[in-house]
Amino acid sequence: MDNDITKLLDIKESGIVILQVKETKTTKIVVLEKQLTFHFCPVCGCRMHSKGIYLRKVNHPIMQDGRMLILHIRQRRWICSNQNCRNIETDEFSFVDKGRRNTNLSDILILEAFKDPNMSAVAIAKKFNVSDSHVIRTFARYVDMKRRTLPEALCIDEVYTNTDPYAKYALVLQDFMNNEPVDLVRSRRKAVTQPYFSNISLKERKHVKYLITDMYDQYLRYADMYFPNATNVIDAFHVIQAINREFHRYILKDIKKLDDRDKARHEALEQELHRKIEFKHSKDYFVLKKYQWMLLKNADHLKVYTQPRYDKRLGRLMNTFDYFDWMYKIDPYLEDLRNLKETYIKFNNKYAGDPAGARKALPSVIKIYEDCPYEMFHKIAEMLRSHFDPIINSFILLEKLSGDKSRLSNGPIESLNRIAKDMKRMGRGYRNFEYLRQRFLFSQRHNATILGVPKKLEETYLAAYAPKPSDDPYIEYDEDLEDDWMPFDEF
Repeated sequence: MDNDITKLLDIKESGIVILQVKETKTTKIVVLEKQLTFHFCPVCGCRMHSKGIYLRKVNHPIMQDGRMLILHIRQRRWICSNQNCRNIETDEFSFVDKGRRNTNLSDILILEAFKDPNMSAVAIAKKFNVSDSHVIRTFARYVDMKRRTLPEALCIDEVYTNTDPYAKYALVLQDFMNNEPVDLVRSRRKAVTQPYFSNISLKERKHVKYLITDMYDQYLRYADMYFPNATNVIDAFHVIQAINREFHRYILKDIKKLDDRDKARHEALEQELHRKIEFKHSKDYFVLKKYQWMLLKNADHLKVYTQPRYDKRLGRLMNTFDYFDWMYKIDPYLEDLRNLKETYIKFNNKYAGDPAGARKALPSVIKIYEDCPYEMFHKIAEMLRSHFDPIINSFILLEKLSGDKSRLSNGPIESLNRIAKDMKRMGRGYRNFEYLRQRFLFSQRHNATILGVPKKLEETYLAAYAPKPSDDPYIEYDEDLEDDWMPFDEF
C-alpha cells in the first residue's frame, strides 16, 4: 500500500515510509518519513545518534483536483557521538530541496503551465496553491530564451506592448519556414534596432534572402541597412488592406452625409411641427451603416443569399442582391469602386505562385487605376508603382519545413501578434519587458527548453526586485517566505 501511494505521488526515492493519509474536503495530507537506519558522521565516521524529529510541511502539486495536497515530512536530526566533532546532519529528501515549501516537481509543472499563453501568473499560482511571486521567480530562474539563428525568410512586424513610454511597440521577428518566433525586440525604434542587428554577425545576416514586412518605410530599409542578400517582400494582405482602407474611408463619408441629411430633416420637421419628436435615422443610413461590410468583403468570400428574408427594420423581404442594389442607389459610385477594389483581389489570387506572370499583369492593373476618375485609386496606383518589386516578390512560393509550399506572407506573424496581445490582456499589462519576452518565446517555441541548473534570483532580470537574505548566518533563507516583494498584478 505504501509503495502504491509513493508511486502515486511520483516519489521515486527508496526508503520512504508512508505513515498516514488524512483527507478533508479541502486538503489531503500524507505523513511520511525515512526508514530508521544506522547513520555515520560524514566528517569523522563515528556513529550518529538521533537528536529528535521535527515536522516539515511541503506543498506537492500532484493530484490537486480542487484540494490542496500537503506532505507532512518527519525529518530526523542526527548528531555525531564524537565529542570532538558533534557534527549535526538532517535527513534529506531528493524530491524537495533544503529550505523549500514546495517539492521540486512543482517547479516543472509550473513551467509547463507557462507554456499556455492564456494563463496569467496569478492563475498558475492559484492552480498550484502558491503565490504569484513564487511562480514568476521560478519562471525567471529556469527559463532563458535566446535569439534563434536568422532564417532564410524572415518576417518582421510590430506589436503594441507599452512596457515603458519609450518602447510602446516591440519588434517581432519570425521564421517563415517553421512559424516560430526568432526574437522579440524591446522597440521598433532605430535607436534600439540598429545596435541589435549590427551586433549580429554579417555572415548570419547574409543568410537572410527574403525580408517579409508591411509597407512601413523603416522596415523596407532594413534590407539595405542590415541584410545585404535579402529581397524585400511586401505582404499581399497589407496591400489589400490599404485598398480596403481607402474604400472604407469613402463609405464613411457617405454615411456621414446621410447622418447630416437626416439630422437636418429632423430639425426642419421639428420647426414645422413646433414640438420635439423622436429622432430616427433613415432606411438609407441604416442599410449603408449595417451592410457596408458586404462592399468591403472579398467577392469570393461573400456568402450570397438568393432566398429573400424579412428585414424588420426595412419592413420588406430582402436578399443579398437587394442590399447591393439599395446601396448602389444611395451612391452609384459605390459599384464602380467595389469593382475596382475587386480588380486587384482577382489579380492577387490569379498569379499566386507565378511572380513572372504577376510582373507582366500588374502594370495593367496600375493603368486601370490611373485612368479611373477616382482620386483614391490614383493614390493606390502610385503606391503599387512605388512598391512594385516588393509586391511582385510576395507571389513567390517557398517550401516550408512541414513540406507544404506557401506564398511569402506575414500571415503567420499576425497570429503571433494576436497571442502577444492576448497575453497582455490576460496578465492585465506587463511592466517588465524581459519577462514578457521570455513568456512569449517560451510559449510559442515547440521545443523550448529550460535550464538544467536554475539561475540564482540575483542573476535574473528580477534581481532588482529580489528580497535580501537575512544577515544572520543561523537563519536559513526561505525564498518562499518573501512573497510580498512584487506587486500582485503581472510583472
